[in-house]
Amino acid sequence: MSEARKVGLHGSLSNQSVALKSLISRALRGKRALLYRPAKAVRSDVRGQIVDRALKTQTRLSYPSRQQVLAAYAAGTPVKKIASRFGICRGTVWKIVTGAGQPVRSHDLPPAVREEVRRLYESGLTLAEITKKLGMGRVNARAAIISAGGTVRPRGRRRQ
Repeated sequence: MSEARKVGLHGSLSNQSVALKSLISRALRGKRALLYRPAKAVRSDVRGQIVDRALKTQTRLSYPSRQQVLAAYAAGTPVKKIASRFGICRGTVWKIVTGAGQPVRSHDLPPAVREEVRRLYESGLTLAEITKKLGMGRVNARAAIISAGGTVRPRGRRRQ
């Protein structure tokens, strides 16, 4: 032991009895798994169990794919269709388009359509009936009524 210190060996290397004791005790206990880890604890919150991984992985688009997204948007393809084709969110399509400096399509309805929506609504049809008849979304129909100078009735049953 004194010779080991003269050579300048590190203290953990010079005391071999600890490693030897560990090896003997493991051999006497028998076989066990090399990497034993306890089961992962279930993480939870007041709202319920917390998810470890998101259900959808993040999709990274290459430069050519981004160019295809821009070309599809410029051609007039609906954003929802572009997003499903490339496996990305609709918001990602908007980020790609605005990031490239491409002009964003206008969502304004023509004045004639807005006036038609307002006229139908004032005649007594509901938003659901108007959207079904004209093939537009409820939010767009509501916006068209307001922008044409109409007022939206409170939600609920129609008065008889």
